[in-house]
Amino acid sequence: MIIKEMISLVSTSPFLIVIRAPGMDVRKVPLAEPSEVANGVSVWEWSGSAFDEGDEASDWFSKYLGKPSHLVRFNEASQSRPTDPNYASGYKIKFNDAYPFLLISQKSLDVLNEQLKEPVSINRFRPKYHLFLIQSFIGRI
Repeated sequence: MIIKEMISLVSTSPFLIVIRAPGMDVRKVPLAEPSEVANGVSVWEWSGSAFDEGDEASDWFSKYLGKPSHLVRFNEASQSRPTDPNYASGYKIKFNDAYPFLLISQKSLDVLNEQLKEPVSINRFRPKYHLFLIQSFIGRI
């Protein structure tokens, strides 16, 4: 399997997201009310419908990923994904793994990278929050 470099969200507003990836033109995707619904969307154990962000976004992602792909947005009006009550009771998630947020501190990443032959970037962990000025974890890997 070929792992692609990270697709970056350059900026976002309530009306537009801007995305980029190595070797690709920057793509601006307006966040208007989507006219199409994509059925059969699946993420981990969940499947349902989502808003399709259109042909231009689909073409961009398909070209970059090398296979048919769609950019979809979670449809909060008709879909729901509650978290596992054993871990984060009372929260709802969208397309993320299982938790309402993921975080990592820069210090913990630095400590991890000191122990690896090849350092990893922050993108490897897909955090929603990247914390600075916090002591690293206490313990051993």
